[in-house]
Amino acid sequence: MPYISPYSIAVEKQEVIVRFHTDMIDHDMLSKFLDYIVFESVRKRSQLTEQQASDFADEVDRSVWDQIRHKFIEG
Repeated sequence: MPYISPYSIAVEKQEVIVRFHTDMIDHDMLSKFLDYIVFESVRKRSQLTEQQASDFADEVDRSVWDQIRHKFIEG
């Protein structure tokens, strides 16, 4: 009995095409996986130093906190 893969990968020009059986993956899991691939691609091409990345993370943390502070602190 031949093995049938639940996915296939093809490369056409500058695109990678991946096909999955629909019962294998839900949309949320697929979106998280694709976000991870994009993140890793950006990370590998990044020219940021460790300090610049740390400063950027601190800036993002402050920005997010400014946006959600009202949910945690009265006033």
